[in-house]
Amino acid sequence: KITQNCVENASDVARRSLSAGDTEYDVTMPYMNNAISLPQQGFFLDLSSIPYLQLENPWWDQRANEYLKMNGKLFFTTGDISILDNECTMVMFFNKMLIADYRLDNPYELVNDNKWTIEKVFEMSKGITNDVDGDGKLTHNDMWGLSCADNAPHSFFFASGERITAHDSDGTLELVMNTPRAVEVIDKVMNICFSDSVLSYHTAGAGFDDVSKMFNASQVLFVTFALVDINALRNAEFEFGILPYPLYDENQREYNCLISTGLVPALSVPYNCQNTEAVGVTVEAMAYYSVDTLTAAYYDNALKTRYIRDDESGEMLDIIFASRVYDLGFIYNWGGIGQLIQNMFYRKSPYFASEYAKIESKVTAEMQKTIDAFGAIK
Repeated sequence: KITQNCVENASDVARRSLSAGDTEYDVTMPYMNNAISLPQQGFFLDLSSIPYLQLENPWWDQRANEYLKMNGKLFFTTGDISILDNECTMVMFFNKMLIADYRLDNPYELVNDNKWTIEKVFEMSKGITNDVDGDGKLTHNDMWGLSCADNAPHSFFFASGERITAHDSDGTLELVMNTPRAVEVIDKVMNICFSDSVLSYHTAGAGFDDVSKMFNASQVLFVTFALVDINALRNAEFEFGILPYPLYDENQREYNCLISTGLVPALSVPYNCQNTEAVGVTVEAMAYYSVDTLTAAYYDNALKTRYIRDDESGEMLDIIFASRVYDLGFIYNWGGIGQLIQNMFYRKSPYFASEYAKIESKVTAEMQKTIDAFGAIK
């Protein structure tokens, strides 16, 4: 018999329970960002040690398995057993009517031809922005080509193939954010997001609700949202489509769509699990059967047939879900590095080198402390 206990803060409940040595829970699924301190305290088992849990199977997210390892161990992951990893994936929506009216290139063809780049997005969008009401300034009453949400700058950064951290050939985690290409990417992203022709956090009336209304009123060509935000667009009286975040340039081999892991449940097994064989069999079966039940209901019935209105968007979803990005630096946010790009956006500061230098020593120290803590786990 499988029972669930839905709680407001699963990580706090798990911490209290496991600190007391309770064996009430066979599996915990706290939100990923909240769960990060639990394994280094020894509360979770390495998932690769669980009998019958076959993480190489396609119903487990292989990118999560790859990027969420620490010292060769994987303490939490996700996959078809949950839909929130899909819901929290960063995507772009576009107004198909405006594409036709302005005789712009077909975004779907650009994606398939590897020509959907950040420069192309800006090129297409800046010609749309227009002072419609003629008051001499651009506001939420006007037309905009591109809207950049608060999380758009770091989503563009990851989409360009850059990372905050990566594993070297020995599996050791290292900082990789301050490379020449990463700096070049950040400079371009900030130049675009700070452009006067882009609707952003700094523009009056650019909050999520306002931008949603503007998109539904055909005042914005491209918006940068999470996939779950499709619910705010379902009443649009025009056809819209879904796109992955763009490549940096045409030389980039694959698309990358960031997951906002703050609301993604992370499957984990407590250190004091009483029967790891039974848990492994059960969880593996739940994940396997979720492919044709949970994921099918979400992906095929909800997204592909009810909310989106063309076959091409379904193809884009396949690309998006195959290209999701996880990054331990983004999740752990050591020394504030996970939010560095977003904070630069808030402050309208384009100076990455100086902003990075301010926190580098703190980031390095906190990251090493985490690595050492995991190294002590047997």
